[in-house]
Amino acid sequence: MRGDIIAVAMLTGWLAGCAGEEPPQEKAEPTATATELNTAQVDDELGARGAVVLPPHARVRGRTVTEWAKEWYRWHFRVPADRSPMLLLEQDCDVDQDAPVFFVPVYDLDTTFQRTCRVPKNRPVLVPLWVIINDYPCPDPSFEPAPGQTLEDFLRQGAIDFNNGTQDLVVTLDGRRIDVRRHRHTSGLFTFDGDPSLVGKIPDPCLTGGEQRGVTDGWWLMLQLAPGEHVVKVRALAPFGAPIDYTYTLRVGR
Repeated sequence: MRGDIIAVAMLTGWLAGCAGEEPPQEKAEPTATATELNTAQVDDELGARGAVVLPPHARVRGRTVTEWAKEWYRWHFRVPADRSPMLLLEQDCDVDQDAPVFFVPVYDLDTTFQRTCRVPKNRPVLVPLWVIINDYPCPDPSFEPAPGQTLEDFLRQGAIDFNNGTQDLVVTLDGRRIDVRRHRHTSGLFTFDGDPSLVGKIPDPCLTGGEQRGVTDGWWLMLQLAPGEHVVKVRALAPFGAPIDYTYTLRVGR
């Protein structure tokens, strides 16, 4: 596998059968069009259950989940290494966040971890489950599109092919099993600016510390959470064979 795809694991999980039974399956999600959320229905679900998984094609604060995934990566790469929650597990999750969606950070240095985030009230929450970015350019001179192939198609296919090797992805939200098959998002080509201090520290040998292009692929959840404590767990086997096992505790303000 080429080295510039960075695999970013998020959220520990509940392995089916590990307690003698599978966690209960999630009920039907609130419906929405691609342009407008049914806010009344979301509010009803939130009042009844305390946590809602928004539909994968819903617009949230004017953008799709895939568009927010690109913004998540722009934030991910712009926070300097000495304050980055991707490198410091004890760092506050909300460092340098200014978007109307709360970004749950990954921990880039391991695929097994536990993390607690304080989340502002009434703010949608974007949770990366297992996501990667395929970025360009790379020092490897052979890492180029084939003749006649666009850079977007080249990066997109590489990201998808790699992530297709993810096995047994199991996600729970507050003990309810989530069917994540519809929550895989693959972006188009986008640009980001990496902070120079991240070079050599984030496991991405293609990171230059300047403007680059990339494509992201993976599984994301956009959540609406009532005040209180919520737990997202993820378990899987990464494409390179490492176990994915982490837990996010999301404490929403009142």
